[in-house]
Amino acid sequence: MNTRKRIALLAATAALGSGLAVAPAAEAATPAASSGVSAAVYGCNYTTREPTLHEWSKDHRAVKEAQCLLKHWHTYPGPVDGVFGPKTLKAVKAFQRMLHGAPCHLAVDGVVGKRTWHALKHALC
Repeated sequence: MNTRKRIALLAATAALGSGLAVAPAAEAATPAASSGVSAAVYGCNYTTREPTLHEWSKDHRAVKEAQCLLKHWHTYPGPVDGVFGPKTLKAVKAFQRMLHGAPCHLAVDGVVGKRTWHALKHALC
């Protein structure tokens, strides 16, 4: 089974197991949809902003969004409290490690940047 299929299977299993519904975005409304990339977004609705986050970041809404998404991917066991502390750092690294290989190529650095946000919100990188 190739990596894309494994990631898609993982995403579907996680969504079903956590009770979250996976709804595709509007067909042509997003660049992801037109480029053939999965447009299933798992937003938690704390914010739509995607700033670069690292340990002790002060953007509480963005940190809550990241924590909620990390919970969805079963890497964050802590509370969604908006504090990017050691538990959140460990969860981000675990998520990045999970998608480090192809096709995502995420750096395992504990920083929630553009690529990590995208991977958190989409079934496929």
